[in-house]
Amino acid sequence: MPISSRGMVRALVLFLLSVLVACSSNSSSTNAGTGILLAASQGNSTVASYQVNLNTGILTQQGGEVTTGSTSIPTAILLTPSGDAAFVANRQTNDIARFSVNSDATVSAVTPNQPASSNAPGLAVAPVSMATDSGGKFLFVANQTSDTISIFSISGTSLTEVAGSPFPTTANPTSVAVAPNSNFVYVTNDVNGTVSGYVFDSTTGAITASVPGSPYAVGASPSGLAFATPQNGSAQSMTFLYVTNFASNNVHGFATCVAPSAVCLAGDGSLVSVGSPVSAGLGPIAAAVASVEAVANDPTTATDYLYVVDRTSNQVSQYKIAAATGVLTPLSPAAASTGSNPAGIGITADGSYVYVPNLGASTFSTFHIAPTTGVMGPVQQTMPTPPLPSAVAAR
Repeated sequence: MPISSRGMVRALVLFLLSVLVACSSNSSSTNAGTGILLAASQGNSTVASYQVNLNTGILTQQGGEVTTGSTSIPTAILLTPSGDAAFVANRQTNDIARFSVNSDATVSAVTPNQPASSNAPGLAVAPVSMATDSGGKFLFVANQTSDTISIFSISGTSLTEVAGSPFPTTANPTSVAVAPNSNFVYVTNDVNGTVSGYVFDSTTGAITASVPGSPYAVGASPSGLAFATPQNGSAQSMTFLYVTNFASNNVHGFATCVAPSAVCLAGDGSLVSVGSPVSAGLGPIAAAVASVEAVANDPTTATDYLYVVDRTSNQVSQYKIAAATGVLTPLSPAAASTGSNPAGIGITADGSYVYVPNLGASTFSTFHIAPTTGVMGPVQQTMPTPPLPSAVAAR
């Protein structure tokens, strides 16, 4: 595996939701400031931007919705690590919409859209997933129908396709992700139920299929990817990769060998299975990790949690990640309900709030993460969005 509004939220709704937050939140600390949430909607091919109140989790739409292109069918949205640019993959028009993200959380379109490939357009069909490296130097785009990955160097909102792009993958790439602080890229392959690993050149961006043991068997119709780098006391332990399997209704975890460790002989990007796959709800489609501090501003109290969007059962499954082993343990309760057909997930950078776009209901489900348990509780159980919200990105 790698997250809109019909109008401004009315004052009365904000008041009632504020009361709900005050009653339901069990945070032991108070956050400060604001975050940003961007949402793409397929019903009217737009992006909407919201300011996130990090004390309450409540969203306020900033400005109007901005087009991603006529009949574009946006499927994925990404905020760059610097936070000043955003990109949207458009499945129908085989291109990438580009936006500058302003200081007030509004977005401005940069035209024209970037073709999913200018080098070989016929080999970049149906872009469905995007990822950047930790430094935000390169953009990786999975093209599902053409079985390729397009790669671009990033400069602000400008994208320049690298030499050799698009690069071939195994059949039906559905999700792409880059291991944190590394030059390893992983791609889910829907047809044969595997994850492939690649090495990218940190200067040119070009990828090679040189990860030992790749591709790795995971489950039926792998659909989403999420990385965790848990803290063990004050020191980082290992990097773990979690794969959601849409048709087998489970999550498969791996230790990612980005560096030598107790379970990795070399930093070659290979994957080592973390126990058996763990059950999820029906149709797990996407996942995200939150690092949650039990005591505010104290990283030594942080615990990592995995949240998995289950599209068919209309819920988010929630798990604790063991820092030393990466093993997943379901929380109690094991899941939180969403609206109809949840399609993605975004979590604020401070690990406090979760936002899920409900494609079938044209709403957001919004949750607060309890700092001591990782359990999600509703903040705005339903908030109207433009029609068919398909993806979110948060920071």
